[in-house]
Amino acid sequence: MPKGQDIRVAAFQNYTAQVEAGGVFGGALREELSARGRLAPEGASGPELTGELLTLASVPSALGAQGASAFSLSATVRVRLRDASGVVYEDRAGLGEDYLAGVDVLGTEANRRAALRRLARNLSRELLERMSVAAGF
Repeated sequence: MPKGQDIRVAAFQNYTAQVEAGGVFGGALREELSARGRLAPEGASGPELTGELLTLASVPSALGAQGASAFSLSATVRVRLRDASGVVYEDRAGLGEDYLAGVDVLGTEANRRAALRRLARNLSRELLERMSVAAGF
């Protein structure tokens, strides 16, 4: 990360069928930067972090007598940090998060959404930590 400069986060590009997922990942990056005291206010100039949600998949990971009892949600994200000189950092990472089937479809969907938020938070931490190490921050 650029030393001493706060970072703006652009709207996340979402190349998946999950409409809300781009907003979830963009929000997680903003929260993580804010927690580190590095989030630039809206409309500020300076470095900008752009993100792309490349893949998002949910597959059964355990089967029971009634069908799938657990699922694995995985995502691949690419981020680019740009300043006035152009792209100064680029990275791509993927992680997964497990969740259980609910007692009904609504319960399963609630568990999937919670897993999506955890996955976005964990991927954001991973990517920002790698960016910090690469920049010698």
